[in-house]
Amino acid sequence: MKQLVGLYCDKLSKTNFSNNNDFRALLQSLYATFKEFKMHEQIENECIIGLLQQRSRTVYNVHSDNKLSEMLSLFEKGLKNVKNEYEQLNYAKQLKERLEAFTRDFLPHMKEEEEVFQPMLMEYFTYEELKDIKKKVIAQHCSQKEAAEFKGLSKWNQAEELQKVFKYSVDEKADQGEASNESHFQTAVFI
Repeated sequence: MKQLVGLYCDKLSKTNFSNNNDFRALLQSLYATFKEFKMHEQIENECIIGLLQQRSRTVYNVHSDNKLSEMLSLFEKGLKNVKNEYEQLNYAKQLKERLEAFTRDFLPHMKEEEEVFQPMLMEYFTYEELKDIKKKVIAQHCSQKEAAEFKGLSKWNQAEELQKVFKYSVDEKADQGEASNESHFQTAVFI
């Protein structure tokens, strides 16, 4: 997820907002990235947070107000309503401000997942249970990716996702080889 944040920040800084093709390419990329964030958080809620709530008997509203839907609406608005260079430049200012605000909130959210929820998972679940959870998360991502492909995801996003799946399958093999090293696994549960 941090890698995706880095990618969209980099693309934002390199986009020529006077160029309609650059502008539209950025918005389409942002839209796909934020759909990925939203799907990821839905999977986390279903596969991880729900189980953690059952085990710890505590309620967590980790993804209750994360602004992803608002950002997706902003990107849709830009793709549908911005028609000329003047509108693009005005929209670019709003887009940059909103993305910076989102990122300021989202990075601590990811850090919280790593620093708070990862240790809780280690506390409430065995290593084998964590491996099973990880497999379910990856399977959910793969099945939702396949469904999204039929809905027309760009080739660039498909390639990124295949790279992620490959990375996580390599991580899984490493986990099998290092079963006693639970801290290595810790960073892979929240993809």
